[in-house]
Amino acid sequence: MVCDLWFNATITDNEMNHRRGSVTNVEGPYFLESIPTITDRIKSRGDGGEELIIEGKVVDLAGKPIEGAELFIWHSDHEGYYSGYSEEFPPDFYRGKKIIDSTGAFNIRTVLPVPYMIPHEGPSGKMLELMGRHPWRPAHVHFKIRAQGFLEHTTQAYFADEKWVDSDCVEAVRPALIHKLQERGGVKVLKKDFVLDPV
Repeated sequence: MVCDLWFNATITDNEMNHRRGSVTNVEGPYFLESIPTITDRIKSRGDGGEELIIEGKVVDLAGKPIEGAELFIWHSDHEGYYSGYSEEFPPDFYRGKKIIDSTGAFNIRTVLPVPYMIPHEGPSGKMLELMGRHPWRPAHVHFKIRAQGFLEHTTQAYFADEKWVDSDCVEAVRPALIHKLQERGGVKVLKKDFVLDPV
């Protein structure tokens, strides 16, 4: 897993040399195709966690809204676990797909993810140990956008001043993907716009 993510991060960086839109990033191992379509809220288990608002726009290189784009969002829960990999934690939690309207804008409420350790038993753990690295990933949110006539856009958003953001174990964090969370009415807000490249 560690090697796959390192290699994928390098490949993604190379692909950005041929793009003009916003910065892409590795997909990670936890993307699921079949997830709930949402309007303004991602379902949580209601057992804790700090509320987070994610808002922004999906536009083309000229700044025009991309109506009909599919915005996939997924992230860990407030304990660092991903849904969809056990019967006790089905995929309709902490995941959602938003269909973008004619304004290009979205505003979605969810729960703030937290840092987590990647699986580090066996060869992955040995490699991390030999490199003097820890097994922690910083808190982040995953995004994937699909729209007709545009390249698929996969990326992540990381949070400024959060633990491990300067020492991600898989070295996937990029400066352009680190965001300072704002606050509105006592709720943290992640502002994230997506600029897609044409096919």
